[in-house]
Amino acid sequence: MPSTRKFVFNKNPSISSFYTRRSSDIISTIWEYLGRYKSVAYTESVLGSQISTNASLIHKKSEQIAFTLRQAQDFLFSAKQANLSIKPLLIYYGLVGLAKCLILSGDNQYTLEATPLDYLEHGNHGLSWKAKTAKQISIRDSDNLTDEFCLLHEKGVFPLFRACYSDVAIPKGTEITLKTLLSLIGENWQIYQPYFSEAPNVYGSDAPKNGDAETIGDNKQIIGQFSDYFYLFHKQGTESVEQCIKRLFPELDSLYEPTGRSYRSKQEVNSMDSHIVFSQAKTLQTFALVQPFPSFKLTDFDIYFLLFFILSNLARYRQDKWHKIIQQVAIPDQFFLIEYLFEVVQHKFPLMILRELENKDYNFIGDVATFG
Repeated sequence: MPSTRKFVFNKNPSISSFYTRRSSDIISTIWEYLGRYKSVAYTESVLGSQISTNASLIHKKSEQIAFTLRQAQDFLFSAKQANLSIKPLLIYYGLVGLAKCLILSGDNQYTLEATPLDYLEHGNHGLSWKAKTAKQISIRDSDNLTDEFCLLHEKGVFPLFRACYSDVAIPKGTEITLKTLLSLIGENWQIYQPYFSEAPNVYGSDAPKNGDAETIGDNKQIIGQFSDYFYLFHKQGTESVEQCIKRLFPELDSLYEPTGRSYRSKQEVNSMDSHIVFSQAKTLQTFALVQPFPSFKLTDFDIYFLLFFILSNLARYRQDKWHKIIQQVAIPDQFFLIEYLFEVVQHKFPLMILRELENKDYNFIGDVATFG
């Protein structure tokens, strides 16, 4: 089970899509709901039902969440108007603030105060951008964006954040490239596929039901039909659709059982990555994520946090390279791979944090949206 904060898989146990809201300005509406946590009293009322072991810290945690959330919103709203030269830096620190809110909301002893004893735990990023090998130095000094990377540390904000929803830590020293992260973003697959001439690590499918709507307390994942359209990109040789899907998602054989044209997990889901990971676009289109690493899974939380850590460091430390990328004076069209993501992250990351804080699967849709 995740160690920093209790993870709740089935957030809508009785009525599917109960927390769906329409809005002409979705990002502003998400922040109206999330903004309730800028009230210390509201935050105390929520944490009061979730924190028991460390109940003496509820007031302090509530104050710190309120102040941290305010700053995170300021960072992200400032990023909307900022020049591209500094936009990723503002976005990344907004994500760090939102991540800290989730960490603080857990029944743990973490607060914003750092001492020499626990500084390594929550006083640093938990990630590194430092090039160590000759190959990494060559990548850093090139004009290429997609080979950019970060390295994982054992302790820090990111590992603590990941432990809010995952029970599998990413091994220390793991290198994750920007290309790998881009391959896992459903909103971007139609740009990724023609650029790299290879299938992205996403596979369209019906939205999974997180728990049985007819059985309160059932936390088993029910996966609807996979889209045959994505089979065209992922198939190898003469393999059938079913063979292709089971190669990409080996969990279907070990952790699921077929129920008609759907799959149902054999056991309850106890973390965000304990079964097949799904990503939901703003249109509510869903994608199953084909995991690029055999020993751990990446979720939307991981993808966007790591992506903007890499971009923020480019903007902060290698202004020359970042300028060439955004001005497209070195390698044409690379910037188009990330251009839309500055908008996507403004919608997706605050929404995911809201869902976790409230334990409700909120969806915000406009006048025209894919919904079913």
